[in-house]
Amino acid sequence: MEILKYVDQLEEIVDTATKVPLTGKVMVDVDEVFELIDLIRENLPQELKDAQYALLEKDRMIAEAQAKAEKELENARKEARSMISEHEIVRHAQAEADALLERSKQNALEVREGARSYANDILYQIENNLDKALYTVKKSRDELRVSAKKPASASNVEYEEEQD
Repeated sequence: MEILKYVDQLEEIVDTATKVPLTGKVMVDVDEVFELIDLIRENLPQELKDAQYALLEKDRMIAEAQAKAEKELENARKEARSMISEHEIVRHAQAEADALLERSKQNALEVREGARSYANDILYQIENNLDKALYTVKKSRDELRVSAKKPASASNVEYEEEQD
């Protein structure tokens, strides 16, 4: 996974950066760090992009359902006002307006719940994928730490001596 390579490079930059005395801080090449961040951003899993789209789509669907409900409510009010002339018609219109309002509210609620459920499913999938990626990163770092603690083999020592 490319992201892990870039995260390792970012970690390397921080590990090898010049330390600022008495502060516990380091100085890094900002351009180099931003370049790696851009590469990480470009290589983010599609699931993250899908989740962001799902959230935007959920918000759009909720807004659309609310607008539709408001429009239906306004239409019901207009219809009710036009029928005020007769008492029986007024009661009938009020009952229809109430039923329409209740159906609109129920429809909006169902759309919201569906959008939330969809977003939750996408986020759950992303969480699982990120957990797997995090596990892989931790495992790779543990392997690096273990290999760093092992003494160099004879062939590595000879190779290093030849390099000097």
